[in-house]
Amino acid sequence: MEELKDTFESKAEIVKCLVDEWGYKESQFYNNSTNKSVDKFWTYNRCLQHLFHCRRYYVFTEHGKMDKEFYENVWIKE
Repeated sequence: MEELKDTFESKAEIVKCLVDEWGYKESQFYNNSTNKSVDKFWTYNRCLQHLFHCRRYYVFTEHGKMDKEFYENVWIKE
């Protein structure tokens, strides 16, 4: 299994990981013509915390969807 990267030099590297690992769109983390305040909200630290949150609390189902319920049902009941 490929080791996940956990140190990043810039927000762009974190966004690339979110896109590659979790299927987000890059435009969700940067300003575009329809959402002017996104860049202010998705700072380096928020992007990093969101990536680590996804890795810790979510899994992919066999259908390719992110599922938190599955994680809680499998790991918390042990």
